[in-house]
Amino acid sequence: MVEHIAGPMSSERFADMADAYGGDISRWPQAERAAAREYAAQNNAYDVLDRAADLDALLDTYTLKPVSARLGSQIVGQLSRRSRIRNWFRFGSAGIGLVGVGLAGAFAGSVAIAVLAPSLTSEATVVSEGTSTMFGDIGSDVTITQESQ
Repeated sequence: MVEHIAGPMSSERFADMADAYGGDISRWPQAERAAAREYAAQNNAYDVLDRAADLDALLDTYTLKPVSARLGSQIVGQLSRRSRIRNWFRFGSAGIGLVGVGLAGAFAGSVAIAVLAPSLTSEATVVSEGTSTMFGDIGSDVTITQESQ
């Protein structure tokens, strides 16, 4: 495997790479390894690698606590409970919406009747010669057609 030198390595870049990838240059990105090895050999930068290796060793000692057997059943139980609540809101709100639409339609219908047919909802009567409709008085047009017949 041939490593390609990405370019000259600066001290800041070397320290950043050591902080990010650790003290073992073989863990670094392939493109940076040759330049890092060359920089470490020329500038005696092994103290930076040693500090990074110490941190690596400390992080390697960390172990996770064992997981209890009940944890999986608790997660599944909470998930199913949340799923039931979510489904109730999802499908229950559809019924509530339909009731709201029905009430809005009833209100709109009653307003339309009150506006378009005021004689049905008021005590006053309108005297008409038979030429008025719900949309207004058609007036003399009816008289002309009646006389012509």
